[in-house]
Amino acid sequence: MASKVIGYFPSAASKQQGRSRLSKLLDVTRAKDDSQRLEKLELAVAAFDHHETNKHDDDIRKGAVHIVSSILRSLTPFFVAKADQVKSCCVLLLQLYRCSVERARASFCTDGCALITNLLEVVEIHYRLGKLGDTECLLLSKEVIEKLLDIAKVPLSMVKNEGDFISSLVSNVMGASGKYVMQLSLKIIASLSDHIENKQVLLTPELLKAVEVGSRHLDPLVREEAARIVMNLAWEAKNKSKLLHSSMETLLRLLVEDGGSTAMQSHVLQALGHLAVVTDNKVQLVNHKNGMFISTLVHIASSAGQYQANDISINSVKIIGYLICRATASKIGSIPGLFATMSSLACRSDGLASVAAKAIHKLAAFIHYHPKLKNEKELDHASLHTSLLQAMVTISYSKSTDVLRYAVKSYAEQVPFRRDRIQMIAHRGLLSALSVLTHNDDSNVKECAKEVLIALACDVAEARKTSVEKLLRCVAPKRKMEVEQRSYSPTSVTDAFSFEADFESL
Repeated sequence: MASKVIGYFPSAASKQQGRSRLSKLLDVTRAKDDSQRLEKLELAVAAFDHHETNKHDDDIRKGAVHIVSSILRSLTPFFVAKADQVKSCCVLLLQLYRCSVERARASFCTDGCALITNLLEVVEIHYRLGKLGDTECLLLSKEVIEKLLDIAKVPLSMVKNEGDFISSLVSNVMGASGKYVMQLSLKIIASLSDHIENKQVLLTPELLKAVEVGSRHLDPLVREEAARIVMNLAWEAKNKSKLLHSSMETLLRLLVEDGGSTAMQSHVLQALGHLAVVTDNKVQLVNHKNGMFISTLVHIASSAGQYQANDISINSVKIIGYLICRATASKIGSIPGLFATMSSLACRSDGLASVAAKAIHKLAAFIHYHPKLKNEKELDHASLHTSLLQAMVTISYSKSTDVLRYAVKSYAEQVPFRRDRIQMIAHRGLLSALSVLTHNDDSNVKECAKEVLIALACDVAEARKTSVEKLLRCVAPKRKMEVEQRSYSPTSVTDAFSFEADFESL
């Protein structure tokens, strides 16, 4: 006969403790009155107050969150009178969500819709009551929602009642909700839109209308979440064309408004950057309200700090660079002050310099001299080309090697065209700038500058019937040491140009 082993079995004890914790939650549902329910809730809070992730995973897997959600739902519509019970439920949820991320996301898919709907109602009621509301209850409810937001990056197809869930969030924004509920509703949608499978599903007319309403809210945090949603949706290639036609005005309004946060402007610029990389969108963006979009970007880029540029200015210049192509270069270059701004930014000593120089290089690849050509909008190509050459001369005196490389590349884009070469030779200060570049320490800059100078010398030699060698001796400085390293500031950069006045006039 087999001997009977008597001892302590950890696994069995652990299961018993698990049943004990869940039984305390179930006892709450069997309470006869409010006082007994509150007493049972406090016992449950004490039982679940630990930091063992595997135990919380096991409790959630056995339905602990679902039980707490049902208790919370049973308190409707007495969230104010039974605020203590609501607070205990919130504390229980915060304890349970000390679980692993995988288990928390699984719980969000099954119980997230019901939980968030009830918690948003708690927040709205106590916010509306003002001084009569329970601040602690409101803050605990918000804390649980914020915790759920951290795990909300899941496919909507996995969320229970996802259609009703999104409709409820959109209704919160479209209705007369308080700022907290509006912000949290938009924040939940923004978290869901982070997942790649949700970006196309969420792009509906109802959601876009809710985003527009949120973008007009007085609270900057609400507007910030509205901008974040558009930014996330703009990642999806199939959304870009729809967003361009439906949300362009919303994005521009958020971009230029006073009192907007840096984070909101960053979201807007990232959204516009996603739209700008699509070839079909470039012309529409550049022509939007006769160049207002580009003028706005120039204004933002010019607001960079004196010593350190922020990401807002850098992203603005990057978007201008994205938009430059054969069809848009002339229109972009004709924006008042663009070349002066780009060339002055390229002479800075931070990361903004190379980005601005790259934009000038792209413009040099598409803008060429036409003495009498004017398009249907009376765009003077001769003056446009002159402004381009002046910008190229300016950036030739930058102290950044990356900027100088873009400078010589810009010259190289012009020399294959005879009309451009003639204008380059005639432009004041251009040959001197090239001569300085031929003595640069960087071999790439030096060699490219020499090639450009030789190409220009051939045209001058032919015009003056003199030798190329003689011309080069006349142009080049005597010795490298005599080249003064200075910050070149031509008149085109110092011309009076008020971005504020130009921006307000649009």
